Amino acid sequence: MRGVVVARPAANLVLVRHEAVPALGMTSMELMAVFSDPALLDNARINPGDRVRLAVRRKNDELTLLRIEKLN
Repeated sequence: MRGVVVARPAANLVLVRHEAVPALGMTSMELMAVFSDPALLDNARINPGDRVRLAVRRKNDELTLLRIEKLN
């Protein structure tokens, strides 16, 4: 999915505003919480306002980040 980073309120959490994701049954959202290994987020060097492409997996009631890439 594609979106825009809103904030990183914790080392293992990123908040993203994203486009619709039909595969997960999600319409576009103002704010989505995605949990991650902190090293994955550190390596991506993301900041609020950055456009990103990310892959997530639903695990129970949480979304877990699999991959994130900063877009130009």
